[in-house]
Amino acid sequence: MSDAPPILIVDDQVKLVRLVAELMNRLGFPEVEGVTNGPEALEHLRARRYGLVISDLDMEPMDGIQLLREIRADDTLLNTPFILTETSFSFEDINMAHMAGADAFILKPFDLALLKTKLKQVLNGRPRKREAPVSPVSSLSVDFPMLGKF
Repeated sequence: MSDAPPILIVDDQVKLVRLVAELMNRLGFPEVEGVTNGPEALEHLRARRYGLVISDLDMEPMDGIQLLREIRADDTLLNTPFILTETSFSFEDINMAHMAGADAFILKPFDLALLKTKLKQVLNGRPRKREAPVSPVSSLSVDFPMLGKF
């Protein structure tokens, strides 16, 4: 029996779910499950503990960012590593995903070497901590001549 954690693949294209599952198997992850939408992914995540989620960005009815936000908002799922995939990322996509708590991004199509590198980075990461809410008022109390007091 392997010590490798189960992996959940989320992509609305069944062929890509199978491809990523095959790549994960080749990398030594024998337990890989796939689903084709965000709500189904959340059901799986709440029913079983996964060591990693690899999700497509552009899906319906819930995109990858929405799925990620749901995962990060749930205390039991908070530390689940999350890799976002897409054929292209805009600066806005990357910024939103980073703010939502994505651990890594991979452009499709990705190869085995790149996937392996990203997996090492993500699976060796530190656990997350629930952060205190950000204050709407700046704690910076400096008077800038051209901008006024902050």
